[in-house]
Amino acid sequence: MKLTFIIAFLFIVTALHGQETSCDRTVSGQVLDIDTNEPLPFATVKILGTQNGAVSDANGSFQIEKVCKEEIDLEVRFLGYKTVVHHHDFHHSNPVIYMASNETLLESVVVEEELNAHALKTLEPIDIKVESLESIGVSAGDLFSQSSGVSMLKTGQNIVKPIVHGLHSNRVLIINNGVRHSYQAWGAEHGVEIDASQIERIELIKGASTVRYGADALGGVILFNAPKPGFSTQLNGEINGGFQTNGKSVTGEITITEGYERAAWNASISGTKQGDLKAVNYQLTNTGKEELGFSAGGRFHFPILDINVYLSHFEQKLGILRGSVSDNLEGLADAIGAPIPSNTKPFSYDINNPGQETVHDLLKLETSLFLGEQQFDFQYAFQRNLRKEFDVRRGVNNERPAIDLRLISHSVDLDWDHPSSGAWAGTFGIQFFNQNNDNLPGTNTIPFVPNYNTNNIGFFGIESYTSENTTYEAGVRFDLMNLNVRGRDSDNDIYRDNLNYQNFTFTLGFVKEFRNLTLRSNIGTAWRAPNINELYSFGKHQSVFEYGLWRYELFPEEDSISTRTVLSNEDKQVQSEKAFKWITTLNYSKNGFSAELTPHANWISNYFFLRPYGITETVRGAFPYFIHDQTDAIYAGVDLDITKEWNASTNSGLKMSYVYAKDTRNDQYFVGIPPLNIQLSIEKKVGNFAFKLNPEFEARQNLTPQVIDPDRFEEEENLSFERSGTFDFMESPDAFFLLNGSVGYEKDNLIVKLKGQNLLNSSYRRYTDNLRYFADDTGINFAIFLGYSF
Repeated sequence: MKLTFIIAFLFIVTALHGQETSCDRTVSGQVLDIDTNEPLPFATVKILGTQNGAVSDANGSFQIEKVCKEEIDLEVRFLGYKTVVHHHDFHHSNPVIYMASNETLLESVVVEEELNAHALKTLEPIDIKVESLESIGVSAGDLFSQSSGVSMLKTGQNIVKPIVHGLHSNRVLIINNGVRHSYQAWGAEHGVEIDASQIERIELIKGASTVRYGADALGGVILFNAPKPGFSTQLNGEINGGFQTNGKSVTGEITITEGYERAAWNASISGTKQGDLKAVNYQLTNTGKEELGFSAGGRFHFPILDINVYLSHFEQKLGILRGSVSDNLEGLADAIGAPIPSNTKPFSYDINNPGQETVHDLLKLETSLFLGEQQFDFQYAFQRNLRKEFDVRRGVNNERPAIDLRLISHSVDLDWDHPSSGAWAGTFGIQFFNQNNDNLPGTNTIPFVPNYNTNNIGFFGIESYTSENTTYEAGVRFDLMNLNVRGRDSDNDIYRDNLNYQNFTFTLGFVKEFRNLTLRSNIGTAWRAPNINELYSFGKHQSVFEYGLWRYELFPEEDSISTRTVLSNEDKQVQSEKAFKWITTLNYSKNGFSAELTPHANWISNYFFLRPYGITETVRGAFPYFIHDQTDAIYAGVDLDITKEWNASTNSGLKMSYVYAKDTRNDQYFVGIPPLNIQLSIEKKVGNFAFKLNPEFEARQNLTPQVIDPDRFEEEENLSFERSGTFDFMESPDAFFLLNGSVGYEKDNLIVKLKGQNLLNSSYRRYTDNLRYFADDTGINFAIFLGYSF
C-alpha cells in the first residue's frame, strides 16, 4: 500500500507539473556532422505537432522561441542525412545534434547533459568515443592504448589494467556506469573485469579526484559508460563479429534497443573464444581466454523525474603463460630471459593451470529529481565479484583453486546540485560504500588474504565561481572508513583486527579562456587507507610469493625474515597514503590545429610498494618473493597531444607521455615505471573507405634499480640481496618500434574493418608487462571485423 501511494503521488505531481502553459521558453542547440564534427548550416529544426521551428545558421546553431510546453519533440532534417527525432525537456541543457549521412552505418546522436555537471570543471576529462568494432574481443584496459598519460600494466595479453601517470590498481579509481567498480583491485595480475564490448564512451580524469569520487583516486579516475537507450526510437540493433589470426580468436556481439515517448530499453550479449597466442618465434602456451557477457538497461522519463536501471554480467576464464612457473631454482634461473619459455607446446584452445576464473555482476538503480534549478540524484548499486585462481599443484590439488574469493558490495550515492546563485554553482553529496570479502572453503591452502568487511562514508562539497572568461573552483571532502579483519595465520591460530581511518581532502583550481587558448590548473590532495593485501597478504599469488606489512618480521642482525604469525598490536605501525597532486593543461586550438601540453607532479607520503626480497623454493616450485613496504615517493611527468585536420578527409596526430618516479626516502628507483612512449596517427578517408596508420615507439627505461644476475639464484635457497633496497630480476627491455594499421569500409548498413598489429613482426617486451621476464610480447596479428545494423 505504501509503495502504491508513493507511485500515485509521483504521477500526480508530475502531471500537475506538466500543466504549465507559459510560452516564454527558448530552446537552442547545434547541428553537426557526426563524422567530421563540422557544422551543418540550413538544417531544419521543428517542434513536432506545431509550426514552430528554425533553420540552423552557418555555425549549425539554431534557436526556437515562444515554446509553450516543458517537454517537446524536436525533428531535425538535412538533405542527404538521416532524420533525427529527439525528446527534449528544459531540465537538461541545450542539445548538440550529431547527424549521420545516409551512406554511413552510424546513427545520428543527440548529446545533452544535466544543467549542473557533477565533474570538476578544472579537471576536464578526456572523452574517448569507443567504436563498436574496436571494443569486441579486447580487454577494457586496451581501449586506452592510444591515450597520452596512460600505459598498460599487463600479465600477458589477457590481463590488462590502466596505468595513469605511473600509478595503477588501488590508486586509479574505476567508475563503471556511474558506480564505483568493486573487484579485487589490489592484484597487479587482476584485470579490470569489465566487458569492453558494452562500453560506448570513456572519460579519463588525470588529476587527483578524491574530493568528488572518494578515496583511492591518487592517480586519476576512469569512467566507463555503457550506451543509454534513446527515447522515441524504433526497434533497431547491431550484429558484430570478428576473427583474429594470432590466437585464432572468434568473437561476436548482438545489441538491440527500442524507445518510446517516456520509456526505452536496450540489451546486449557478447562472447569470445581465443586459443594460445604467438610471439614471433614461438607459441605462448596456455594464453587462451573465454569470455561471456550480457547487459540490459531501461530508462523512464517523467516531467520532473528520470529513472534508470542497469544490469550486467561478465565472466572470464583466462590462461597464464605456463613458462612463468618453474619447478626448481635452476629452472627459474634458466626461465628468466630464456630464448624460448619452458613448457612451450603447439597451439591449443585448452586453458590449463596457471589461470583465473572471474565473474562480475552489477545491478544499479538511479533516479534524478528536477525541482526548478536544482537537481537531486540518488543511486543504489549491488555488485558481486567472484575470483578463482589456479596454480600448478600436485595431485588432486591441481584441480582446486588456490585462491577462491567472493566480494559482495553495496553503494549508495546522494547528490544535490543546488540552484545557481549569480556566478556561483555547486554540488554537495554523500557516498556510502560497503564491502564484504570472504574466502570460500576448499582451497587446501592458507588464505592469501583474510576475510574482511569495509564500511566507508564520505561527505563532499564543490563550488565554482565564474567571472567572464575565468572559472574558479574549490572542493572539500571528509571520509570515515572502518576495516574489520578476521583470518588465520600459518599456525592456524585466529587473528582479528578492527581498524579505523579518517581524512580530509581538498581541491583548488581555475580555468581561464583566451581567444584560442585555454588554461586549466588544479591542485588537490588525496588519500588511501592501506589495502588488505598490503597488510595481510601471505603466500603464493600466481607466479610470486607476497608478504604483507604485518605478515613478516625482519631480523637485520641475523640477515633473516620470519613470516610465521601476524604482528602483535604493539608492533603494527602503519599510516595511510597521502598525496598532493598538481596538474596544469594548456590547450591551443585554431584552424584545425590543436595542441595540448599537460605537466603534472604527485608527491606521495607513506607510499606502499611491493619490493623484491629474494627467491624461495617450495613444493610448488621456485618463485621470486616480495614484501610490502612503505616509503615516500614523487611521480612527475608531461603529456603532449597534437592533432591536425588537414582537410575534411585527412587528419593526423601525435601523443607523447613521460613519467619520472623515485623513492625519495631511500633515493632509489621503482620497478615497472612506464618509459617514454610516442604514438603517431594518420587517417585518410576516400569515399566509403577509411585508412589509418598508427606507428608507436617506446624507449628503454633507464631509471631502474639494481639487477641480480639469474645465475646467482642457485647459490642458496631463500636468496636475498641488498635487503634494505630495491632490485629487479632482469634488465629493462630494449626500446622498440611497432607499426599498426587498419582499413575500414562503410556502406548502408554494413561495415567491414581489417586491422593489422605489429605489422613488422618485431620481437619486443614491454617494461610494464609482468611476464616480460619469461617471454616476448605477441607477434604479427591480422583481424577482420564485420558489423551490420538493422
